[in-house]
Amino acid sequence: MSKIIFAGSGRFSFLAFKTIIEGGINPSLIVITEDRRTEREKKKNPLRVKGLASEHNLPIAETKEKEDFHKIIEKEKPDIVLVAGFGIIIPEKTLQLSRFFNLHPSLLPKYRGPSPIQTAILNEEKESGTTLFRVNEVIDEGPILAQKRVPFHSKITYTEAEETLAKEGGSLFLENVKDIEEGNVNLKQQDENLASYTKLLRKEDGRINWKEPAKEIEKKIRAFNPWPGTFSKMGDKYFKVLDAEIQEQTGNGPFGAPGKVYLGTNSTIAVQTGKDFLLIKSLQIEGKKTTNSKDFLQGNIDYMGIILS
Repeated sequence: MSKIIFAGSGRFSFLAFKTIIEGGINPSLIVITEDRRTEREKKKNPLRVKGLASEHNLPIAETKEKEDFHKIIEKEKPDIVLVAGFGIIIPEKTLQLSRFFNLHPSLLPKYRGPSPIQTAILNEEKESGTTLFRVNEVIDEGPILAQKRVPFHSKITYTEAEETLAKEGGSLFLENVKDIEEGNVNLKQQDENLASYTKLLRKEDGRINWKEPAKEIEKKIRAFNPWPGTFSKMGDKYFKVLDAEIQEQTGNGPFGAPGKVYLGTNSTIAVQTGKDFLLIKSLQIEGKKTTNSKDFLQGNIDYMGIILS
């Protein structure tokens, strides 16, 4: 049996890792990036990869930089290192110590980089997928071992897509691990002519511009939950929109200023956008719990008619 190390942090990593364990493979070591959150944040939302490794009595190593990671690999001498959402760029000298494979949630060479799932949703892709590839010194450009295609429906959310792609990624590794162990792999170089890149998302990317069409805002709501979220300001409070739908306008709309709030159908908050209404179904005011629009309106009907900034 080969000595396998799994390296990853975050929900995508957790779901792929869980699939691999359920498939009968227990890595000899789990490497996660150092948890720099406050103790309160750790208690509220523990790192799932670390918790799952502990449940299965698997050794855990925490690292905060590539030099630490290099020392771990140098010491452990694994046959295979599987990386999924690790967050540390692996240098060439470390790659020479073992066979590194990565799970990436897109059909490479399309959507390389840090936000492939969000970008696929924003671009209204009908399908995406997961790629298992050999890591080289250039991010997401290594030769491909295998891919799995996953259909995307028109209302898919980031959370739903991430879960499906991570589980398919774990299954992809299970299907190919024997060939990797035996050195019986057929790697295919990526076609650079088909390459596209995604950007690192920042908090400001989630700020709603009400002059945009409702369709564009609704896509961002599905793509940016939980991070960076889609948000605006109501009075002196920021709020996140968690769930919404589009109400098309007939005639020569828009009929009010972008950002103007109306009472929508089924007790929703209807906001005028650059084209059509955005019907807010669920929201979260800063410092408050998530609420549906009907419950929110019961105590805040005076917000009707205001213009959101």
